Amino acid sequence: MIKLIDRYVLRKFISIWLMAILAFLVIFNVVDVIEKIDRFLKYNLTFEQILEFYKYQLPWFISIAIPMSVLLASVFTIGNLAKHNELTAIKSSAISMYRLSMPIIILGIFISVGSFFFEDCVVIPASRARIEMEKSLMHRHRKSSKTIFNNVTFQESRQRNIVIKRFYLKENTGRTITIQENENNSLKRRIDARKMIWQPEQEKWLLTDYIIRDFKGTSEEVATSLRSDTVMALNFSPDDIANLNRKPEEMRFMELRQFIKRMKFSGNDARKWEVNLHFKMAFPMTSLIVILFGLPLTAYKTRKNTSFGAGISLLVIFVYYGFIKFGQVLGFKGVLEPISAAWMGNIVFFTIGSFMFYKIKQ
Repeated sequence: MIKLIDRYVLRKFISIWLMAILAFLVIFNVVDVIEKIDRFLKYNLTFEQILEFYKYQLPWFISIAIPMSVLLASVFTIGNLAKHNELTAIKSSAISMYRLSMPIIILGIFISVGSFFFEDCVVIPASRARIEMEKSLMHRHRKSSKTIFNNVTFQESRQRNIVIKRFYLKENTGRTITIQENENNSLKRRIDARKMIWQPEQEKWLLTDYIIRDFKGTSEEVATSLRSDTVMALNFSPDDIANLNRKPEEMRFMELRQFIKRMKFSGNDARKWEVNLHFKMAFPMTSLIVILFGLPLTAYKTRKNTSFGAGISLLVIFVYYGFIKFGQVLGFKGVLEPISAAWMGNIVFFTIGSFMFYKIKQ
């Protein structure tokens, strides 16, 4: 009997959840089309191109809709059971609200885990494709879409600084390069090269027409040698240069993790990037947290007040979003450690939601 009720509750939850996602997607797309229709007409986009644009934008809309639709599904699933007196019948069969809610909570855990992979594997690649499409068809220039970088500066390691006057991302080629090697806060060696070219097979850089200058501790030049070309291993790649102007949310989890690793190795402050890395794991837990709030708020009210529970739950989710953004700011400023800043909102609201769930009347 319990398994039958579990399947019945899950069917109700999933059907409401999917309908809510569909409703949100319709609203999001209609509003976005109205907002962008002038640009589509201005740049003479064909119907097929507009469809392709929204194909790339759809995953992002879905990721936004998932937490809100989970919240509505949890509220209206229990609310509908109460409205049709099914909840009373279930309770009379000695099945508690805790037990009745278990399949929804377990499903919420799976949705949260799935949201992480959906964001990392689908949303971010699709968003990049959409940005490139905007750039090529609607002449929208964004920092993350730059192909030529001027005056790039890298602290490649604690003892080595690199300055590239101009870098061409499409060709993976830099021009007018200066590499400074320091020891005990004094210049030890300087390498000036006309060009550097990425060698993907070796994962090294080819330096052409370069000069090596060696210095004493007083920065007095003691030796100079002019050479044609050489291959050098440096602790960065063209992807790292592309990531300089890319927002953390536009980077996949492993890309961001490797970027942070390189920044730390070179002695740079990676606090902001670490906060965003942990945030990528923390934010998908929103679906589980809103369930813990939605179920108690519905259970506390009578069957006529389901809409009240939905309204309060939506208010809670907006407060929750504000709280996690506040935690991010504390992490950026160094007030909290990156992992604490990213998970602070989840910990607080998970604790409150768990307490509310615990206090549900049987």
